[in-house]
Amino acid sequence: MAEQGPNPNRPQPWLRYFVPLLKPYSGRLALAVLAMLGDSLLTALRPWPLKVVVDRVLSHHHTRVPFVGSWLNHAELDPLYILYGACATTLLIATCTGLLTYFYTHTMGEIGRNYAAALRRDLFAHMQQLSLRFHDKQRTGDLMLRLTGDIGGTRDALANGSISLISNITLLGSMLAIMLWLNWKFALVSLSVAPLLFLTILYFTRRVTQAAREARTSEGLLASLAQETLASIRVVKGLGQEERQNVRFHGQSETSLQAYLLGVLYRARVAPIVDLLAATGLAIVMWYGTTRVLRNELSIGDVIVFFAYVNSLYAPMRQLSRLTLKTNRASIGAERIAEILSQRSDVIDVPGARPAHRFHGHVEFQHVSFGYEPARPVLDDFSLSVLPGETVAIVGSTGAGKSTAASLLLRFYDPQAGRVAIDGHDVREFTIDSLREQISLVLQDSLLFSGSVRENIAFGKPEATGAEIRAAALAANADEFIRRMPDGYSSMVSERGTTLSGGQKQRIAIARAILRDSPILILDEPTSGLDAASERTVMEAIQRVARGRTTLIITHRLATVRFADRIVVLERGRIVEQGTHTALLERSGPYAHLNLM
Repeated sequence: MAEQGPNPNRPQPWLRYFVPLLKPYSGRLALAVLAMLGDSLLTALRPWPLKVVVDRVLSHHHTRVPFVGSWLNHAELDPLYILYGACATTLLIATCTGLLTYFYTHTMGEIGRNYAAALRRDLFAHMQQLSLRFHDKQRTGDLMLRLTGDIGGTRDALANGSISLISNITLLGSMLAIMLWLNWKFALVSLSVAPLLFLTILYFTRRVTQAAREARTSEGLLASLAQETLASIRVVKGLGQEERQNVRFHGQSETSLQAYLLGVLYRARVAPIVDLLAATGLAIVMWYGTTRVLRNELSIGDVIVFFAYVNSLYAPMRQLSRLTLKTNRASIGAERIAEILSQRSDVIDVPGARPAHRFHGHVEFQHVSFGYEPARPVLDDFSLSVLPGETVAIVGSTGAGKSTAASLLLRFYDPQAGRVAIDGHDVREFTIDSLREQISLVLQDSLLFSGSVRENIAFGKPEATGAEIRAAALAANADEFIRRMPDGYSSMVSERGTTLSGGQKQRIAIARAILRDSPILILDEPTSGLDAASERTVMEAIQRVARGRTTLIITHRLATVRFADRIVVLERGRIVEQGTHTALLERSGPYAHLNLM
């Protein structure tokens, strides 16, 4: 199934992506939930010792207490013993709830951290598995926000939100059951405003959810703009476009701010309404309870319990309303994560794909047609055969399809027609990993990673020994400048290799390709942007690494193509001529025209 870009307005059934990750913690989760239930049930018993003291010690009346009420009413106990027993019970309840709270808070915190780490790992791995067609349409900053902020929100919802949700719902259910047992009429009167409170929360929750979704999408765009600007800071500063980027960032920031403020407005509106309704419920309890005590229909202890419960009852409802509003952001984050996890790569191992054998290096493009958009073909009936060990340079103007041909060989994309073959086998017959293991790639912008020079050279072969790494650097003409660095091969390289010159970065990239010892080598504009001295050094390394390998060179530089066994000229996705450098110049055709440009 082809990939489609995420749609922020289309909620995903995200639970099916998240619940399986909780299976390893099912036992601990069950214990934590039981602890929450126990804590809530004990919390519901907190007013009862006071009710016993008021009814039996102060008022000298019978009292209604679950389990021990009959015994308390008929036992000849000194009032002080009852008081001491009530105090001890209060302390015992507090101790038990404290221990239970510690257990489930610590347990859920650990589960939340481990769960977030597993989710982040799976999401990152899934992003890497998606084809370039997906990444071509995405903003890197937005993907980074999903990996960090959105996953952090789901972690907090699991570790903290679930505690509040389960505890408060259990507490509400326990108190409601006890209130109905004590006096069902009083319970119904006490809860008379609850439906209105529920409808108010539901009304504002929907609006906050929509505002949170818009704010999160806007934040993703903001992060993308910041990432793009900072990653290209040399270009921005070199062209004096700091102010322009500031204006763009400010405009996107304002959009994000307005969406966030709309959510704040809804949250601000709901808080006083909920508090007012809760106060109304307490006022009704005071009025009804007092009038019934005066009529001897209720005891003072009953009213105290009802008042405590209603006060506690509306507090969890207020917390649940605030929790609902806070967890909206987490649910939006979960939707955004699920949007990525629901994507499927359009380049996958086909049924029956097998690990590739060691290639001889015979590369063929057989009547290949391909376009990034179906209506705009980049390669049109493209056919080319490259013999094992042959070096072929592919040249042409921008957009002619040079880099696209290399991308099809690596299976970054699959052709819409025709096939790409190695040693007579369609590349789709091989597993993607085994195919790419036998192809080395050197790009125009040689990407280096934060780490040591040694780690960067060994990136494609992490198990390489120090001797193998140095031998590759020697072959790439990189050993000399590496040994002059402060810490030699242990010297740290900054992000994207900005502390190295273009020629140095290219030679490290070539050393990386040499170390992999792949039978097929692709060089995409390997000398573009280099000065004459760096170009000569890099070209020496390229000729050395190309020896004995099937090599495709994508370039427009005259010096780079001279040593090629054959030069292929592309125009609008088709081969218009091919031959050696000298022969093509003598023809005065498209190749000669390219060299005059």
